Amino acid sequence: MFFCAALSLAFLSCAKIGNEKMKAQKVMDAKSGVYYSLFTRSFADSNGDGIGDIQGIISKLDYLKSLGVSGIWLLPIFPSRSYHGYDVDNYYDVNPEYGSLQDFERLCSECKKCGIAVIIDMPLNHSSVHNEWFIESTAPDSPKRSWYRWTDGKDPEINLKAVAWNHKVWNELGGSYYSGLYYHGMPDFNHDNPEVRAEFKKVLEFWLSKGASGFRFDAANHLYDAQKLPSSVRDGQERAVAFWKEMAGFVLAVKPDAFMVGEVWDTAGVRADYMRGLPSTFHFDLGTKIIAAVKAKNSSNNALAKALAGDYEAAAAKNPAFIDAPFLTNHDQNRFALQFKNDTDSIKLAASIYLFLPGVPFVYYGEEIGMNGAKPDEQIRTPFVWSEYEKSGGDAAQTKWIESKYNAKTLPADKQAGDKKSILNYYRKAIAFRTQNAAFFKGAFLPNDSENPAALSWSIQSEQGKIYCFFNLSDQEQGVQKPWDFDGAKILFFQKKPRQAKDKLLLLPKSAVIYGRIE
Repeated sequence: MFFCAALSLAFLSCAKIGNEKMKAQKVMDAKSGVYYSLFTRSFADSNGDGIGDIQGIISKLDYLKSLGVSGIWLLPIFPSRSYHGYDVDNYYDVNPEYGSLQDFERLCSECKKCGIAVIIDMPLNHSSVHNEWFIESTAPDSPKRSWYRWTDGKDPEINLKAVAWNHKVWNELGGSYYSGLYYHGMPDFNHDNPEVRAEFKKVLEFWLSKGASGFRFDAANHLYDAQKLPSSVRDGQERAVAFWKEMAGFVLAVKPDAFMVGEVWDTAGVRADYMRGLPSTFHFDLGTKIIAAVKAKNSSNNALAKALAGDYEAAAAKNPAFIDAPFLTNHDQNRFALQFKNDTDSIKLAASIYLFLPGVPFVYYGEEIGMNGAKPDEQIRTPFVWSEYEKSGGDAAQTKWIESKYNAKTLPADKQAGDKKSILNYYRKAIAFRTQNAAFFKGAFLPNDSENPAALSWSIQSEQGKIYCFFNLSDQEQGVQKPWDFDGAKILFFQKKPRQAKDKLLLLPKSAVIYGRIE
């Protein structure tokens, strides 16, 4: 088992059963802190079959605690015929390759001792064709026929030639047709059916009873896409928002402190609209903008910060209590370290920008060690690099279900742990700073006038004080105008320590620095 040398003995023991010291560990609010997006298959193997599993995650809780995350999001863990699990065979069980329900309950219990919440990926747009609900629905006279979207092919309002992502949506089976927006192996539920909604509530309550702290809702904005609806239906988005309001309301009635975040891969306006039903949605396109700004080495007129202010304003207009969920890249996007050609300063800078924004940031597993990956999706979800396994025998928890085409030169976690200047230790430092300052979760965001196109700058005001964030995107030292109310502010965090002139901060190349007045 890999241990961080700097980690306290109490934290090192957080994954161990019966450790008396850990009983007093404070559990963070599931709706704050920093989350870690974790693909079970690729993370850690406990039984030597090369496939990551839940017991493997338990064995690595010391690592997660050393990283400082307060929550983990498990990509789908249900029984499924696919490697990724988004086509669910059974919503009430765990994929046997990953373990058992008892293993999941133990994971939640051990995470609680470590102050880590567990949310699970919940695909409610579709199931798999092997799900017993869908199999029953294939009979025209089945009570579950209306659980899915079926047509006899004679309805003039159904376009059987509809296409999504370069494939046909409607699929013929037994003389009838069912919709599969993502592909024919993922049949779409009929979310207008009250029996389906009632069953979903049973599923959600079941997992909360097993210890889950909440959910990540997959494909949240695709429940009522036009391709799978009669042409007369024009209010698909409104129906979807109402659906999520009902589901979220149910979850909060069962568990008031639950955290829920929706995958709404769309414009800022659409994401905001969905927050009428969901407390949080992922901030899609933010990572793309951050990566572009770092690559371009400028954000003219503080454009990124001003765009963010607009996004927050739009969300607040729909839900004043909204929780933003920033991230750089996820399990569907090319890993950002590869996009920076593994330039360490650029990686740290991009991480700083999104980790020092309001809301609850999500770290995609492996980004904290600079893992590489690019399409197809399997190569974005490859085994976490714990050690130089092939050369040294390394960490027995190393998963091996697929070979990465991109990570042969990625410095393993065990090597980075001992290097103060590593990407891993920078993430630890940045996450620790963020989680110690509630302003990042509860503060008000305000762009600053940096008067320098090579710099990003914003402030976050809270009851605890004010934080000033500065980022030099360029390869040269840059002068940044101090905000008008900057007097008395002290350095709280830096990627590279800046210099100060009379009226300006002198930021070193590709660096982040945080000043503040915190009570």
